[in-house]
Amino acid sequence: MNTIASDKGYSILEVLISAALGVIVLAGAFDVYVSSTKSIMGQANIVQMQADTKAAMDIMVSELRMAYTGNTSLTQALVDSDTITFYRAHESGYATGGDTTHLTDTTKNWTTNKFASTSAGSYFLWIKTGAGSGQAAPATITSNTSNTLTLASALTTAPGADSLYFIVRQKTFTLMSDMTVQYLITGGTYHLLAQNVTQLLFEQGLPSSCTNTSVCITLATKTKDPDPRTGQFRTYSLTSSVTPRN
Repeated sequence: MNTIASDKGYSILEVLISAALGVIVLAGAFDVYVSSTKSIMGQANIVQMQADTKAAMDIMVSELRMAYTGNTSLTQALVDSDTITFYRAHESGYATGGDTTHLTDTTKNWTTNKFASTSAGSYFLWIKTGAGSGQAAPATITSNTSNTLTLASALTTAPGADSLYFIVRQKTFTLMSDMTVQYLITGGTYHLLAQNVTQLLFEQGLPSSCTNTSVCITLATKTKDPDPRTGQFRTYSLTSSVTPRN
């Protein structure tokens, strides 16, 4: 006996139920996608904030570790709690001769005018010990040959073979009103170091690690954008203690 297959299709109710189930599944998948995207964006903001904060702290620590304190103290360098100005040592040695406006070190082979004053900033000369030491302020270097520095103003005493000298640049780290940390090389212009900074704090003379010969730095930042999941900014803080070598 032959049978004939039914040609009956899906009812409208079945189609509607199937469509509704499909919409629910798609909505769930979309929610998972949106949640995952927000999580990725939030994590990316946090990672970027932490990386930028660490990089800025590393630069400040590195520069302050090379601070020259032979003729100045770090206490004098603290202008405000969120600003520090100091001399950063770039080179040192013992003079082999010179006069009140020149210092010669025949052991050097400098590039001509490596230390000349330019729009990017100025270099200065401190004599730490020996003849010519005891300066009230460093002498500005105007030019140099392979082994001789020319100074803008005369030293009280000509340097001699016992003169330990340092070639330095004056630098400033400061928190600006636009929540950026910027650094300045005296004679030059400000340069951006970090953004979205909520606190920059330099401290000295504390009972623990921040003695009068060291500086404690606190740097706190926030994410560029609020967390997509919570609508709140995420924050991050670092603290380091630095003792200059010079």
